[in-house]
Amino acid sequence: MRKRTRLSHILIVEEDPKQRESIMTPLKEQGYEVIGVGSAQEALAQTREDNFGAAIIELHLPDGNGITLLEKLKSSSLGIRVIIYTDQCSLDSAKDAVNSGAFAYIEKGKDMSELLRQVDRAMRSQLDQYAKELEEAVAERTATLQEREERFRQLAEHIHEVFWLSSADRTQMFYVSPAYEAIWGKTCASLYEQPSSFFESIHPEDQERIKIALPKQQQGTYHESYRVIRPDGSLRWIESSAFPIRNEEGEVYRIAGIEEDITDRKRVEAALQKTERQYHQASKMESIGTLAGGIAHDFNNILTAILGYTELAIGTVPQESRTNRNLQEVLTAGHRAKHLVQQILTFSRQNEQERVSIDVHHILQEALKLLRATIPSTIEIRQNIDSKATTLADPTQIHQVIVNLCTNAEYAMREQGGLLDISLEDVEIKDTESADRLNLKTGPYIRLTTKDSGVGMPAEIVERMFDPFFTTKPIGEGSGMGLAVVHGIVTTHGGNIFVESAPGIGTKVEVYLPTIRTAIWDVYSSQDPIPSGKESILFVDDEETIVRLGQELLTHLGYSVTVRTSSVDALTLFRNDPQRFDMVITDQTMPTMPGDALSRELLRIRPDLPIILCTGFSHVVSAEKAKAMGIRGYLMKPLAIRDLAPIVRHVLDEQPYFTQQKEEAPSA
Repeated sequence: MRKRTRLSHILIVEEDPKQRESIMTPLKEQGYEVIGVGSAQEALAQTREDNFGAAIIELHLPDGNGITLLEKLKSSSLGIRVIIYTDQCSLDSAKDAVNSGAFAYIEKGKDMSELLRQVDRAMRSQLDQYAKELEEAVAERTATLQEREERFRQLAEHIHEVFWLSSADRTQMFYVSPAYEAIWGKTCASLYEQPSSFFESIHPEDQERIKIALPKQQQGTYHESYRVIRPDGSLRWIESSAFPIRNEEGEVYRIAGIEEDITDRKRVEAALQKTERQYHQASKMESIGTLAGGIAHDFNNILTAILGYTELAIGTVPQESRTNRNLQEVLTAGHRAKHLVQQILTFSRQNEQERVSIDVHHILQEALKLLRATIPSTIEIRQNIDSKATTLADPTQIHQVIVNLCTNAEYAMREQGGLLDISLEDVEIKDTESADRLNLKTGPYIRLTTKDSGVGMPAEIVERMFDPFFTTKPIGEGSGMGLAVVHGIVTTHGGNIFVESAPGIGTKVEVYLPTIRTAIWDVYSSQDPIPSGKESILFVDDEETIVRLGQELLTHLGYSVTVRTSSVDALTLFRNDPQRFDMVITDQTMPTMPGDALSRELLRIRPDLPIILCTGFSHVVSAEKAKAMGIRGYLMKPLAIRDLAPIVRHVLDEQPYFTQQKEEAPSA
């Protein structure tokens, strides 16, 4: 005589005992009752005794084929879900299994979680089937209703989702599966006693939407996602489905539903969305940066001519003349344009600024003194400086970062007043998980935080706030380049910047900058007198205007200058008489042979040759790479006499123009 239905039972048919045990163990841990056999005959004998909910079968058995056993089980065991689990997969066997009614076909050796997932799916499909059978049983008022409900209850108690059954008006709860306690953190008994507590757990922001959607449950079209708040304050995401149960007159008198915990799925989706946004943002910034670098290269050549010829012209007119004053204005405008190009390159992370060891707290204090005089008295400035650490940076740029962030905070509080809270503290990023999350390397950092109580920003504005030329300010009050430059400065210095904001709660900005333990000093001060010389120099640039300017500037300083607009011609000239020139000054970006390639050829002929490499922008060569090649000087355009003259003299005097550094003794 067959035993009563036990759908939580699973039959394993596997000849190898070890393989059989490896399948049975995780299923038992999931709460299923599992029976394992090694042959098809044993399997058939077991199904005559028990009504299994699912069977997991190996294709190759000692006394038959798994497909044949599958067909026999499907014909003898009503509703059994058969999963083929084999290490000898083929397309033909998969087709045969599916055609014979297999619920799933899985290859061994993969993650066991796939098998567990398919078993869970099999049980859920049983649940769907028996839910429909339950509705039919109610309509037909058959004598088997009690047995079907028992089978349904057994199945519901072994799935991870919450199944519930209530009255049509949701005022009475007839059944809720035990998974409710694990997900909601409340007892099932509390739900029976107070069905409304089901809604009380729903997040306040989702309650109204769910209440509006409830009538759909009686129409059979209900499917919603919402959040629940557990008693411990933690948040869970739930995906809910419900359907009506009707009596023989077609009236809805019961509602059944399934609630699935999708919190992990939501976390993965959120992480993927964040990664995608970061990728698009990085791609966009890289494209804009490349464009900016190209523009800066051409503009620097133009500025070189403007600044250089203006300086030459100033030296030929009386100092008190109107012409001199006009030329001084041209020179001032040219230098303003030079700083603008430097800002563009800073944003695009492509300029090489001179960096020194600086105390950020000193710069912060100086900036706050300046800001206090310009920020309205309705805004309180509160500072908390707990860091005395140093960083390797351009002090002007760090000052620019602080002022820009504070003025943006002031703008957000300008109408209503408020509090600007500024802090500086030391933080240590010790583990790779934190480093990956912050997109930084492990190690010590200075964290500068500005927090305002202003109007705040929605998420779509926060995402775009570092885009160049994007601004929410009226015309005339903002160019949209300030925060883009801030972003470029921070990331160029090896740091990162993070923003938290929402309408009505203000904005918090955190800037991370790496700390150092080295002392940096410069070999050249721009306040020194302009030096001159009498050596012979070969000047190479593909721009005719720049070549003429270079010749005039250097000749004005006393040097003997030979110029070429072709790097190939310059190399030929040098090969003919390698000892003729005391120095070569070459541009980097030139057709046929760029400056770094020309430099390598020149040094191959004469290793002791002093070379200065000039560039307005280059993807290929940085100051560090130039130094490693044996180049003794590296200069960013635009060129002016005060820029060029000291470097030429330093390099000729065998003092390479590169930042020197030495290690400080570790602090006690």
